[in-house]
Amino acid sequence: MPMSRWGKRWRLVATGAAGAVLAYGTIAGTDDLFPLGPMVQYAFSVPPDGEIRSLELQADTVAGTRIQIPIEPGYVGVRRAEIEGQLTRYRREPSLLGKLADSHARLRPTAPRLTRLSLVTKVIELKDRRPAATRYVEEVSWRTG
Repeated sequence: MPMSRWGKRWRLVATGAAGAVLAYGTIAGTDDLFPLGPMVQYAFSVPPDGEIRSLELQADTVAGTRIQIPIEPGYVGVRRAEIEGQLTRYRREPSLLGKLADSHARLRPTAPRLTRLSLVTKVIELKDRRPAATRYVEEVSWRTG
C-alpha cells in the first residue's frame, strides 16, 4: 500500500526535527544532553607524537606470578571510571586497594589469592601516530596484611 502525502510529510517533518536536535546537540550541546549531545569523555584526539594513557590494575599472587585484573564490576566490584575519578584518594589511602582485593576474592573465589595490588598507568608513546614505546608508571600499591 503506497504511503499517503500526509504520511510522507509527517515522516519528513519528524526526520528534520530529529536531525535539527542532533545538530544542535553536536554543535552547542554538552554531556548533559547525551545521547543527543556529545559524550566528550570519548571525544578527544591524540597528537601524532603524543601519548596514550590507560589505568591498569596489576596484582601479585601467592604463586609468585603477576597478573592484570580487569577493572570491571565482575572482577573488583567497581568500574574503571570510579577508580580513575578517585585516583588521588587511592594515592592518599593505599589501603583502599585492599577493598578491591576483598571484592576480587569474593567475586572470583577460584582465582589465586592476591598478595599485592598496584594501580599502574600504561603509557604508550606515539611517533607519527604509531606506538614507539610503552612504559608503566606505578601510581599506588598495597600489600595484604
